[in-house]
Amino acid sequence: MLKEMLQNANDQVLKQYLEDIHAHDLSELFLDLDYEERQRLYRSLSDEKLADLVSYLDAEEAAEIFTDFNLKKQKQLVELMEPDDAVDIIQELEDDHQDELLDILGESSDIVQLIHYGEDETGSAMTNLVVVVHPDLDVKQATKKVIQEAVDVESINTIFVTDEENHYLGVVPLKKLLKAKTPCQISEVMEEYPFAYASDSITQTVQSIRNYAIYEMPVINENHVLLGMITLDDALDIYQEEAQEDFERLAGLPETMPDSSALKSAFHRLPWLLALLCFLIPIALVTSAFEHILATVAILIIFQPLILDSAGNVATQTLAVTLKMLSTNEKGMLKNSYREIITGMINGLVIGFVAFAVTFAFAHLNTSLTSEPVLVSFVVGVSLWLTVLTAPLIAIIIPLTLKAIKVDPAVASGPFITTFIDVVALFIYFGLATIMLGGL
Repeated sequence: MLKEMLQNANDQVLKQYLEDIHAHDLSELFLDLDYEERQRLYRSLSDEKLADLVSYLDAEEAAEIFTDFNLKKQKQLVELMEPDDAVDIIQELEDDHQDELLDILGESSDIVQLIHYGEDETGSAMTNLVVVVHPDLDVKQATKKVIQEAVDVESINTIFVTDEENHYLGVVPLKKLLKAKTPCQISEVMEEYPFAYASDSITQTVQSIRNYAIYEMPVINENHVLLGMITLDDALDIYQEEAQEDFERLAGLPETMPDSSALKSAFHRLPWLLALLCFLIPIALVTSAFEHILATVAILIIFQPLILDSAGNVATQTLAVTLKMLSTNEKGMLKNSYREIITGMINGLVIGFVAFAVTFAFAHLNTSLTSEPVLVSFVVGVSLWLTVLTAPLIAIIIPLTLKAIKVDPAVASGPFITTFIDVVALFIYFGLATIMLGGL
């Protein structure tokens, strides 16, 4: 529809269409336009609508589009955007381009102040467009102030209360403010409300929004001065980004690039695949260290995949549960760890018994492979039990250790931790085999 309008409609009809369409829908259609169509779209859009359009695009795409405009136009656009959205886009620009834009915005700009926060800090995702009232203000005056400022702020559901020096005191829900009758001061209807520090971890703040079931979280500095707020829509965006990032790390993938060519994606993933290949070398070394027992009891090779796959599957399940609890700051980590270990023990016993039975039946039917089917079956069954018991321990200890040294536990991705567990499983399997069958 948009392409047809840009190609055939006159300016008046096109401008009316663009004024009526929602910016989100416009952003979806925008990506299919060629260079000439985009140029006509820019000429037909108001600065406000163009700023809304850019806000709904992915930050990388929006940063690329910014290069279509001169610095003066870019300044106009970012000043019309929500500060947190503008910061996300500016951070995607080339360093030189970013510096030029920040210089023209000036040190006093809200955007410049927000961009100094680290990517993982709460301050980087907050907006400072909030309604603030003082406790001695009458509710009628406060209502008028909300009405006057509503068009310039992101949300009026929660009115923030500060003293004359902007120290955070509490909030007044809009519903409660509208119900209050004058004479009544804000201090009489003000409520205590949770808050976050600008230096707090953004994931911690997002989790607090979820735990308290609130729509806006006030953000303050170490002096208790109100700086802004994190809104629910910001929290949802951050949740999505964190989930995608953790999924990529669990899969051993680099950052997702959905629009990349096959060649570019291949080169982007190649270093990770080579790193994983290096992690497989210890498995070969462990296997070669036990070549004497393998040469004597060749049947052990047949059941090696069974040992490795079972341990890896259990570890992946435990790792997923552990990372979930760490990312959401859930309590009961010790209880959860104990439960996972006991679960591994029970599952290991059942799986080990089944493996013993299957191995015994296989060895009994293939007498040419071994003369000691009971011992071989015992080695396979006990090894499987021990590896399934050990796997949860490793999948718990590694993420907790990484978190303790201030490293994102999600880097304990599936391929890396399962490779480590494979090495441990081989030591258990072939070590037990050497002890039980080495004299054969």
